[in-house]
Amino acid sequence: MWVNRLAANRILLVSVLALFTRLAGFAATSDLQSFRDVKLVPDAGNDGDSFVVELNGKQQRLRLYFVDCPETSVEAITDAQRVREQARYFGLNDPKSVIQFGRDAKKFTEQSLSKPFRVATVFASAGGRSKTGRVYAFVTTTDGRDLAQLLVENGLARVYGVGRETADGTSRDEHFQYLRDLEAAAMMKRQGVWAASNPDRLDGSAVSGVHVPEDGARDGQSGALCRGVDDDERRLERLP
Repeated sequence: MWVNRLAANRILLVSVLALFTRLAGFAATSDLQSFRDVKLVPDAGNDGDSFVVELNGKQQRLRLYFVDCPETSVEAITDAQRVREQARYFGLNDPKSVIQFGRDAKKFTEQSLSKPFRVATVFASAGGRSKTGRVYAFVTTTDGRDLAQLLVENGLARVYGVGRETADGTSRDEHFQYLRDLEAAAMMKRQGVWAASNPDRLDGSAVSGVHVPEDGARDGQSGALCRGVDDDERRLERLP
């Protein structure tokens, strides 16, 4: 009899521990607010990793966690410096090509978010130049794919910037490493920007597993769609 009682107590203890673990995992990620049926809002400042959405009846500019897409335009000397830094990261011979790949990333995001999607965010500020600012978020497409992951897989973003624990409880560092593996695979398959990469020009950070906190003061808000690539190239050529 006591054996049966002991076994029952052990089963009860295991069940309680399992429940506690699930509740602890929920508590760790419960600060993320989830929104369904979110829609992309056309905006001149939209790009691959930052864009305006209609969320809960209001417009909000989002910035993806974990990734950074190539720039789509050059508005100031700081943008040009960032373009050159991205060119070094991706091993591009010509920094001007960064802008075209940035526009490819923007188009990919527009296509991926052509149908209503889901957003999870804590409304943490991501800086930016727009007066309304922007917030970091996870974005899941209508078919259940993480947008940041898709961009990395297709060679249209680097693993870089701000991250946090994901909605399913995966730690920040673990998810960074997962995306790094995807980035390495995209590099080997020469996907997207990696198709133009010159291994001799890589600065090392793309293969070292190092991620650098992003400077949030970037948005490309005004006129990003009103100029051609030539205008951006002339701005780059004026730099030393």
